[in-house]
Amino acid sequence: MRNGHPRTWFSFILMLGDLLLVNAGFILAFLIRFQGKLPATNFDPYLKLFPWITLAAVIFFNVYGLYYTVRRSWRDILSSLICSVGLIFLISVVLSYMARGFAFPRTVFFLAALLQLALLGAWRRFMWRWERKLHGSKKVIVVGRLLEAQELAVKLSRSSEGVFNIQGIIGDIPLPEAKQGRDFYPVLGSWETAEEDLLKCSPDLVYVCSSVPQELKKKIIASSLSSPWEVYLVPDLYDIMVVQATLDQIDDTPVFHVGSVRPKNGLQFGKRLLDVSISAAGLVLALPLMLLIALAIKLDSPGPVFYTQERVSYRGKTFKLIKFRTMVKDAEKYTGPVLAAENDPRITRVGKFLRATRLDELPQLINVLKGEMSLVGPRPERPYFVRQFEKQIPEYAYRHIVKSGITGLAQVAGKYSTSPEDKLRYDLLYAKTASPLLDLQILFQTVKVLLMKDKAS
Repeated sequence: MRNGHPRTWFSFILMLGDLLLVNAGFILAFLIRFQGKLPATNFDPYLKLFPWITLAAVIFFNVYGLYYTVRRSWRDILSSLICSVGLIFLISVVLSYMARGFAFPRTVFFLAALLQLALLGAWRRFMWRWERKLHGSKKVIVVGRLLEAQELAVKLSRSSEGVFNIQGIIGDIPLPEAKQGRDFYPVLGSWETAEEDLLKCSPDLVYVCSSVPQELKKKIIASSLSSPWEVYLVPDLYDIMVVQATLDQIDDTPVFHVGSVRPKNGLQFGKRLLDVSISAAGLVLALPLMLLIALAIKLDSPGPVFYTQERVSYRGKTFKLIKFRTMVKDAEKYTGPVLAAENDPRITRVGKFLRATRLDELPQLINVLKGEMSLVGPRPERPYFVRQFEKQIPEYAYRHIVKSGITGLAQVAGKYSTSPEDKLRYDLLYAKTASPLLDLQILFQTVKVLLMKDKAS
């Protein structure tokens, strides 16, 4: 299903069905609004916008990754559908206004959005089940240090909802010494005999943890060239650095040009232009909401509306990050710096809502306008915790090679409970591939994150 013709035709059927149902939603909305008729005066403006609405639907469905969903949960897909339909609604209203299609009834937009969500929800639920049936259950083996491999195996099983059948792990400890507990996946072999153990088990997929020595990674990848399994690597710093490497040559010797992680001047200008335009517009549009939030904070608990805190950003420079206050006044007066936890008793009632919806981050648009941070980038951390993380993870300092952001790849791809190591991997991947287009994709994905509790908490 992942490669070749089956994937192509399935994606084509998905796209065709999506586009038919998006436009069917509009037609049904007209029929409901006009008691079974399609008056030319009102319907013609829609027909003129039809190509643009259809194009917008294709773009938004692709942005939210809705054309390869077999490994995603239904809740994740539904959140993506809600965001896509919401954006189609907005772009349709804007296009209608720009085309001066005032005969296009506004009630049709709202009716169409509701009908599209219902139709697409039923269609996508059916296709999601069919896709998983065609894909089948894949046999998986995880290679890595025992605890790390067990943790990854649990994540694979939990996230795939039955798509992955975890056969076991190949660990760093010889088989007789490895623990075979009830709460662990079985240990099928050790690194010394990894190639033979994989041939014996014949998995469909092999996941290799970042802790695996480079020589063993090479052997596993080499073995996959003549074996039926596919290999997936959890990247370390070296793997991340070779992402998007370009092929070059010296005489008759091929070489990879790894390149710098710093964006080129043109990309930096484009990113800054995006930051300024969106943050300025965002502050103007959000001003009434920000005033209401400020009033709610003052009524809920004593203390200031805003909370400023020193954070580390580009090249290790510090700045004062601005947020709406979500904790009680002087929350760290007696404890010193403490990372916020889920169900933290220091968080106020209004603060819980602001954190769940990310509205506490709105004042950071001021930081973006001032150039202290970007809309998209690694989340800035306090100097105290930066020093701690750098002791535990030497590569942590590399996340400061780009400007910090309100949201980032780690925030949209990870969860609230994602480990600092995995968040760092996402931050470094972003630094390596940063572009204004990637920033836009992450901003769209951030909207979806708000609908998913395990990510937005």
